[in-house]
Amino acid sequence: MKTVEISEISSLLEKYDKTEQPLILTRNGQPLAALFPIEDVDLETLSLSINPKFISIIEKSRKSKKEEGRIFLEDIQLPLT
Repeated sequence: MKTVEISEISSLLEKYDKTEQPLILTRNGQPLAALFPIEDVDLETLSLSINPKFISIIEKSRKSKKEEGRIFLEDIQLPLT
């Protein structure tokens, strides 16, 4: 993994090779964001993969499967609010 200060990102992006490992952007030495290559991923899949509500649903479903041997409907439904 490589780190770079956010102020240096413009010049780095011009040289960034998509086959490289993830690049961690920092501000004053603190992690701010990560840049990583994605291939064959649509925007919907990407959005879901970083959505905290969706991740919570997946975690609850996995826990239910492990503990109960099945997944309950209420574990996978999104709240209406």
